[in-house]
Amino acid sequence: MTKSIDWEKIRNGDKAVFDQLFDVYYYPLCSFVSNYINNNQLVEDIVVDCFAQIWEKRTTLHITSSLQNYLMTMVKNATISYLRKHRLQFADVEHLADSIVEENETSLDEVGILNQLAQAVNKLPEQRRRILKMAAYEGKSYPQIAKELGISVNTVKTQMSRAYKFLKEELKVSSRTIFFLLSL
Repeated sequence: MTKSIDWEKIRNGDKAVFDQLFDVYYYPLCSFVSNYINNNQLVEDIVVDCFAQIWEKRTTLHITSSLQNYLMTMVKNATISYLRKHRLQFADVEHLADSIVEENETSLDEVGILNQLAQAVNKLPEQRRRILKMAAYEGKSYPQIAKELGISVNTVKTQMSRAYKFLKEELKVSSRTIFFLLSL
């Protein structure tokens, strides 16, 4: 997927290509950070800040590795910085830093799988996609979603069922795998 995202276009200020980069990596990177920080708003803030820094510094950044590796490293470092600032014991942060480095290759594989998931989710009809994101990424219950969207709980259940079926067929994996990927 990174091959279709042209860093030079981003460097030259192409907002559409940058938006594509954001769309591809936002949820996978949030998923990665949420392994270490258990607060969705903070997770999203860290990831959005990293994208903002990339946009602001795009003309001076020299990315020598893949764009995917650069993003993972940037988000990893931002996560560690956040944890250090918020008074985790130094030994815990150092252990976390070591574990993130050891997991980096696995995490990159997860990012690839999660990219495929994000692409498949983006193919869902708008309401179904919104319901799925509210349930899977925001952790809302079916009754909460129904109330917020002004629809019945049965409609939410039906839309979730159809979303899972579509994702299962699109990614050619089991329902358990879909559930696992959405819970990362």
